Amino acid sequence: MLDASILASLRCFDVAARLLSFTAAASQLHLTQSAVSQQMRQLEQRLGYPLFLRQHRRLQLTPQGQTLQRSVSTALQDIDATLQQLAAEEQVLQISCAPSFALDWLMPRLADFQRQYPAITVRLRAEFQRMRRLDMLAAGVDISIRYDPDEDAELPALPLLDEFLLPVASPAFLAAHPALASASSLTRLHDTAAWDGAPAFAEWQCWQQQAPADCQFQASVWQEVECNLASLAQAAALNHQGVAMARTAQVLDLLEAGRLQRVFPAVVAAPARYVLRSLRPEDSRVRLFCQWLQQQCQQFARQRQAVLGC
Repeated sequence: MLDASILASLRCFDVAARLLSFTAAASQLHLTQSAVSQQMRQLEQRLGYPLFLRQHRRLQLTPQGQTLQRSVSTALQDIDATLQQLAAEEQVLQISCAPSFALDWLMPRLADFQRQYPAITVRLRAEFQRMRRLDMLAAGVDISIRYDPDEDAELPALPLLDEFLLPVASPAFLAAHPALASASSLTRLHDTAAWDGAPAFAEWQCWQQQAPADCQFQASVWQEVECNLASLAQAAALNHQGVAMARTAQVLDLLEAGRLQRVFPAVVAAPARYVLRSLRPEDSRVRLFCQWLQQQCQQFARQRQAVLGC
């Protein structure tokens, strides 16, 4: 029985039953009083029983009308609540981000985005693995941000920020190891999973290959502290446990604050950079976030140039 015709009549019936007036219902529905009255007669004919007792200048619901009105009103309220919930969810922006970049760089800046766009709720997920098209669709992810060599051609990548590497340690650690560069043994802190599929020593090897000869470690024995998260290696360095191979996006503020120090003055280009991928770049939420994020990256690049010269 629930075809398009009866559904429209039930909506009209709900308003008329609530107001107990065809004239008032017509005004709310932007119809004529005769159109509402005709719809109700047609509905009653189709159902086979009266819904209203039509008295002089007033309406009264029949027992069948009262029962139907309760059911129709509840159903329409449920539908309206669901539609409002779905509309609200459309303003949720799901972002999957490389964990260390999310923790050390993006999170401190997100409050600025929320101030500018309070209607957009950001859901930030810290995840290692690369996300391909089907992964993003299945997880409902709008934006994927990764520290990556950018070898994945399935989805176009928006370059965000080049990265640079430098070895860092705490002032207390450097004070306790004044001949660090020529030390025979050295505790090396590093991220064994710099990106999905990266070799275990990718960033340390990159440093050794690119750094000038006078900026090389001479240690013949390495003690390793291996982490699967760059933020953990950075935390170990902050706790005076060794030398971490750091990314500038994570340590620039710590260097400026003096909590970490450069072991050598040289800074080398990293083998990966930060890139953003999206299934729907034309989506207004995605577009606004991308514009904001690019501005933040440009501002950081200027700060990095002033501090580190790279």
